[in-house]
Amino acid sequence: MSAEAVTWSRTQPAPARWQIRSCAALAAALVISLVAAGAADAARLTGRHLVVFDKPATARSSPVLSAVLSRTGVSKAGTGVPRLGIATVRGSAAALGRLRDDPSVRSVSPEWQRDFRRMPNDPALATPETEFGGLPGGAPIQWTLARERFPAAWDVTTGAGAIVGVLDSGVDGGHPQLAGKLHSIDEIGTATGAAVDEEGHGTHVSGLACAAANDGVATAGAGWDCRIALVKIARLFDEDIITGIDRAVQRGSDAINMSFGGGASTPALSLAIDRAVAAGAVPVASAANVSEVDQGAPASLLQPGDAPNIDAGRGLVVTAADFADRRAGTGRGTQISLAAYGFYSEFSGPPGLVSTYPGNATPREAGAPLLGCGCRRLLGGDARYAYLQGTSMAAPQVSALAALLGNLNPLLSVREKIRLIKETARRSGGWNADLGWGIIDAGRAVDAARRIDRTAPASK
Repeated sequence: MSAEAVTWSRTQPAPARWQIRSCAALAAALVISLVAAGAADAARLTGRHLVVFDKPATARSSPVLSAVLSRTGVSKAGTGVPRLGIATVRGSAAALGRLRDDPSVRSVSPEWQRDFRRMPNDPALATPETEFGGLPGGAPIQWTLARERFPAAWDVTTGAGAIVGVLDSGVDGGHPQLAGKLHSIDEIGTATGAAVDEEGHGTHVSGLACAAANDGVATAGAGWDCRIALVKIARLFDEDIITGIDRAVQRGSDAINMSFGGGASTPALSLAIDRAVAAGAVPVASAANVSEVDQGAPASLLQPGDAPNIDAGRGLVVTAADFADRRAGTGRGTQISLAAYGFYSEFSGPPGLVSTYPGNATPREAGAPLLGCGCRRLLGGDARYAYLQGTSMAAPQVSALAALLGNLNPLLSVREKIRLIKETARRSGGWNADLGWGIIDAGRAVDAARRIDRTAPASK
């Protein structure tokens, strides 16, 4: 591990794997503990660096870029994101130092590999709903949408024309509730095809946002008539994420869903988010799936510890609530914007939210990394549905709501849409560290958005 990687690490105690027998051993142990403390985050470092140039044209011009790399001693290590003036490089600490000092360079930062937000496949979290005799009060299988008052929102708009950008593991393009909802499909860093989802995560997330509604089949997406700009990202390297954000912007996304995260923020990723906001897309990121205050990037870039200020932030960070309207042991603190349902309960009842799922077998069913999930649900004789739980499931409902607002009132700015979703959320009192500004209330948010008239008066 490089010294630079250590500076990016979180401060947490390292497990003791040795005994200290002398002062010399103590000194050595201090060095080892610094490395061990950052091991979890360092494992996500790709070994590459992202360079943001002051002038994007530098990254777009091969001769100019080659000259910069040559005089500083670093080498090109990826395609970069030339449209945004970003290059991906490798080099020694000395060479990277020279690159930082180059007058054409705005920033140089380590590249991270993020993780999809997901919960472990523990048997207690993956028991079929039928073993529990249904839900309290006879609540329906897809109980979340009524509780979040999406039906009231649909009375005003069903989101025809709204586009939700989904950066994820892919999508089952043949699923009957998704096949007609794909606005565009792109893939980055994979050759298997974006309309194939080996993991299942992306298909589930896409269905929660935009599965076909009012078709008499199984489930409904929160965005009803919205469509999906799917960007399949295989590795979740920052370079790929940045390219994915840019691609979603190019596809006209009203909101961009990022159900992944972890690791430190980088200037390059921050730039991509700024560009998305400038283009009118609302960035939405899932919080951590454990009860911690550091949500990791990209969430930490959207709401960097300023959530109690309702006007702060450039996106929405979503933690997960359960059936009892409590935070479900997920991310908390000042990086949390608000909540949506992502669990029934952490330890009992249905193992999450039901949504679309691929027809192919997925790793979580095969027993990796722990035990097979047993999460599939037969709906209408179709087994292409499953229960999953976590902040990954909460975020797409918020993304769908943001897209509904943008489609209903195109003159609203990104910051106005963000504030509307926060201030109309269901809560007691103001912001709190568990649920942020509260659990989303789609009906109130849409009603507030339709009352704002930004149309210029007609001239006589």
